[in-house]
Amino acid sequence: MKAIRLRTVWFVILTLLWLSLPLTLAAQEKPRILRWATWPAGSVNHVMTSAMASVVDKHYKSSSRVASYAAFTDYIPLMNRGETDFGILNALEAWGAYHAIAPYYQEKHRNLRLIWAAPAGKVSVLVRADSKYKKIADLKGARVAGGYDGHMGCRFLSQAVVATGGLTYKDMNVMPVSGVVTGIQALIDGRVEASTCSSPGMPIIREADARIGVRWLPIETHPQAVKSMQKIFPGSFPDTLKSGDAPGLKETIPVVGYHFYFSSGTKAEDNTVYQVLKTLWEHNEDLFKINPQLKYWTHDQVVQENAAIPYHPAAIRFLKEKRVWTPEMDKVQQELLATK
Repeated sequence: MKAIRLRTVWFVILTLLWLSLPLTLAAQEKPRILRWATWPAGSVNHVMTSAMASVVDKHYKSSSRVASYAAFTDYIPLMNRGETDFGILNALEAWGAYHAIAPYYQEKHRNLRLIWAAPAGKVSVLVRADSKYKKIADLKGARVAGGYDGHMGCRFLSQAVVATGGLTYKDMNVMPVSGVVTGIQALIDGRVEASTCSSPGMPIIREADARIGVRWLPIETHPQAVKSMQKIFPGSFPDTLKSGDAPGLKETIPVVGYHFYFSSGTKAEDNTVYQVLKTLWEHNEDLFKINPQLKYWTHDQVVQENAAIPYHPAAIRFLKEKRVWTPEMDKVQQELLATK
C-alpha cells in the first residue's frame, strides 16, 4: 500500500509539472507583435525603421508591424500614449514634442524616451545635375521646395542649410511642401529648382537620380556660417558626405549633421525595450549591410550628453551593464526628468 501511495504522489507531482509547463513557456515567450511607426516609404526614416524591425524580428523572433505616417506630429502622440512601441525621431523634433513647441506640438509629450542616439542625420540641398546652381548662395531668387509644415525637423533643417549661404526663406521663391519626399518629388516634376531638405539613403533620391540626374550643394563651414546654422537648429554640426555616399554625389562635400533618436515611451514594457536594444546592439552590423545610412548606429554613439529627452530606464539598465553609461549621464537624466 505504501508503494502504491508513493507512486500516486509522484504521478500527481509529475502531472502538475506537466500541466504547468505550457504556462511557464508562455511566461517566457517573447512578444510576438512589435509596433513601429515611421515616415512614408521613400524616406530615410522608413529605411532605417524597417531595417531595425527586420533585424529585431530575425534575432528576437518577434513579429513587427511597421506603420507609415505623414509626419512626426502624427506618430509622436501615439508613442507618448503607448499606442505604438518604437520609432525614430530626430533630436529637434523630440525636443519640440517634449517641450510643446507650437505650432507643431500643443502639449508636452513627457512620456517620450530615448533608447539609442546616432549622428545619422545629414542634410543639404539637392538640385538637378545640369542645374546652374553651384553653391547655397546661388539660390537667391530660385524656386525651391520648403516650408515643411508637417515636418518640424525639416523646416528648421532647411532654414539652417540655406543660412550657411547667408540666405533665408525670404531670399527665395519657396513652394510650400508638407514633407521631404514631396519636396524631392517636386524637383523630379520640375516644379522647383532645388529641394532644401534632402538626405542620403532615401529611395526617392535614387529614383530622382535615375530620372533626371541630381547633384548636391555643399554648405558653407566658416565660423559665421556655422553660427547661423546652429542659431536655427541647436545641436546641429558641420558633417561630410563622401563621394559615393549618395546618388549623384561625385565628391566629398560639407553638409549639416544632426542626431537621430531610436525612441519609445514610458508605457512600453521594460523587458521588451531591454531585449530590443540588446538585439540591435549585438547585431548592429546586420544594419550596416542593409543601407549606408545605418552605418552610423554604432556602440560609441548610443549615449549622448546633449540628449534632448530622457533615456528609457530599461535602456539605462542595459547601457550600465555594457559600461557605457556614466555618472555624468545620471545627472543629465535627472535634469531632463526635472524639466518643467
